[in-house]
Amino acid sequence: MVRFEDRLFDAASALLLVGGVALFFVGRSALTSLSNGTYPPPLGETWVARTDFHANQTKLGGWLIMAGVAIALVSAARHVLHRRRTPR
Repeated sequence: MVRFEDRLFDAASALLLVGGVALFFVGRSALTSLSNGTYPPPLGETWVARTDFHANQTKLGGWLIMAGVAIALVSAARHVLHRRRTPR
């Protein structure tokens, strides 16, 4: 039986991975649109500020993905440690 604490680790890693992947791809898509010239002009800010925003968005997405993978590895180790032993 899997313990509740282990499920919390699983849920946290899944949320970090999904959020990180979504943030990364939204940022990359916006940067691609900026480079292709199809991005709508930013209101009240410069193109450089908008580009920096999406570059930082991509970086944060990458960090969230790495954190999610790290927590998933910890969760997998916890599952192995708490595995029920079957008599042989």
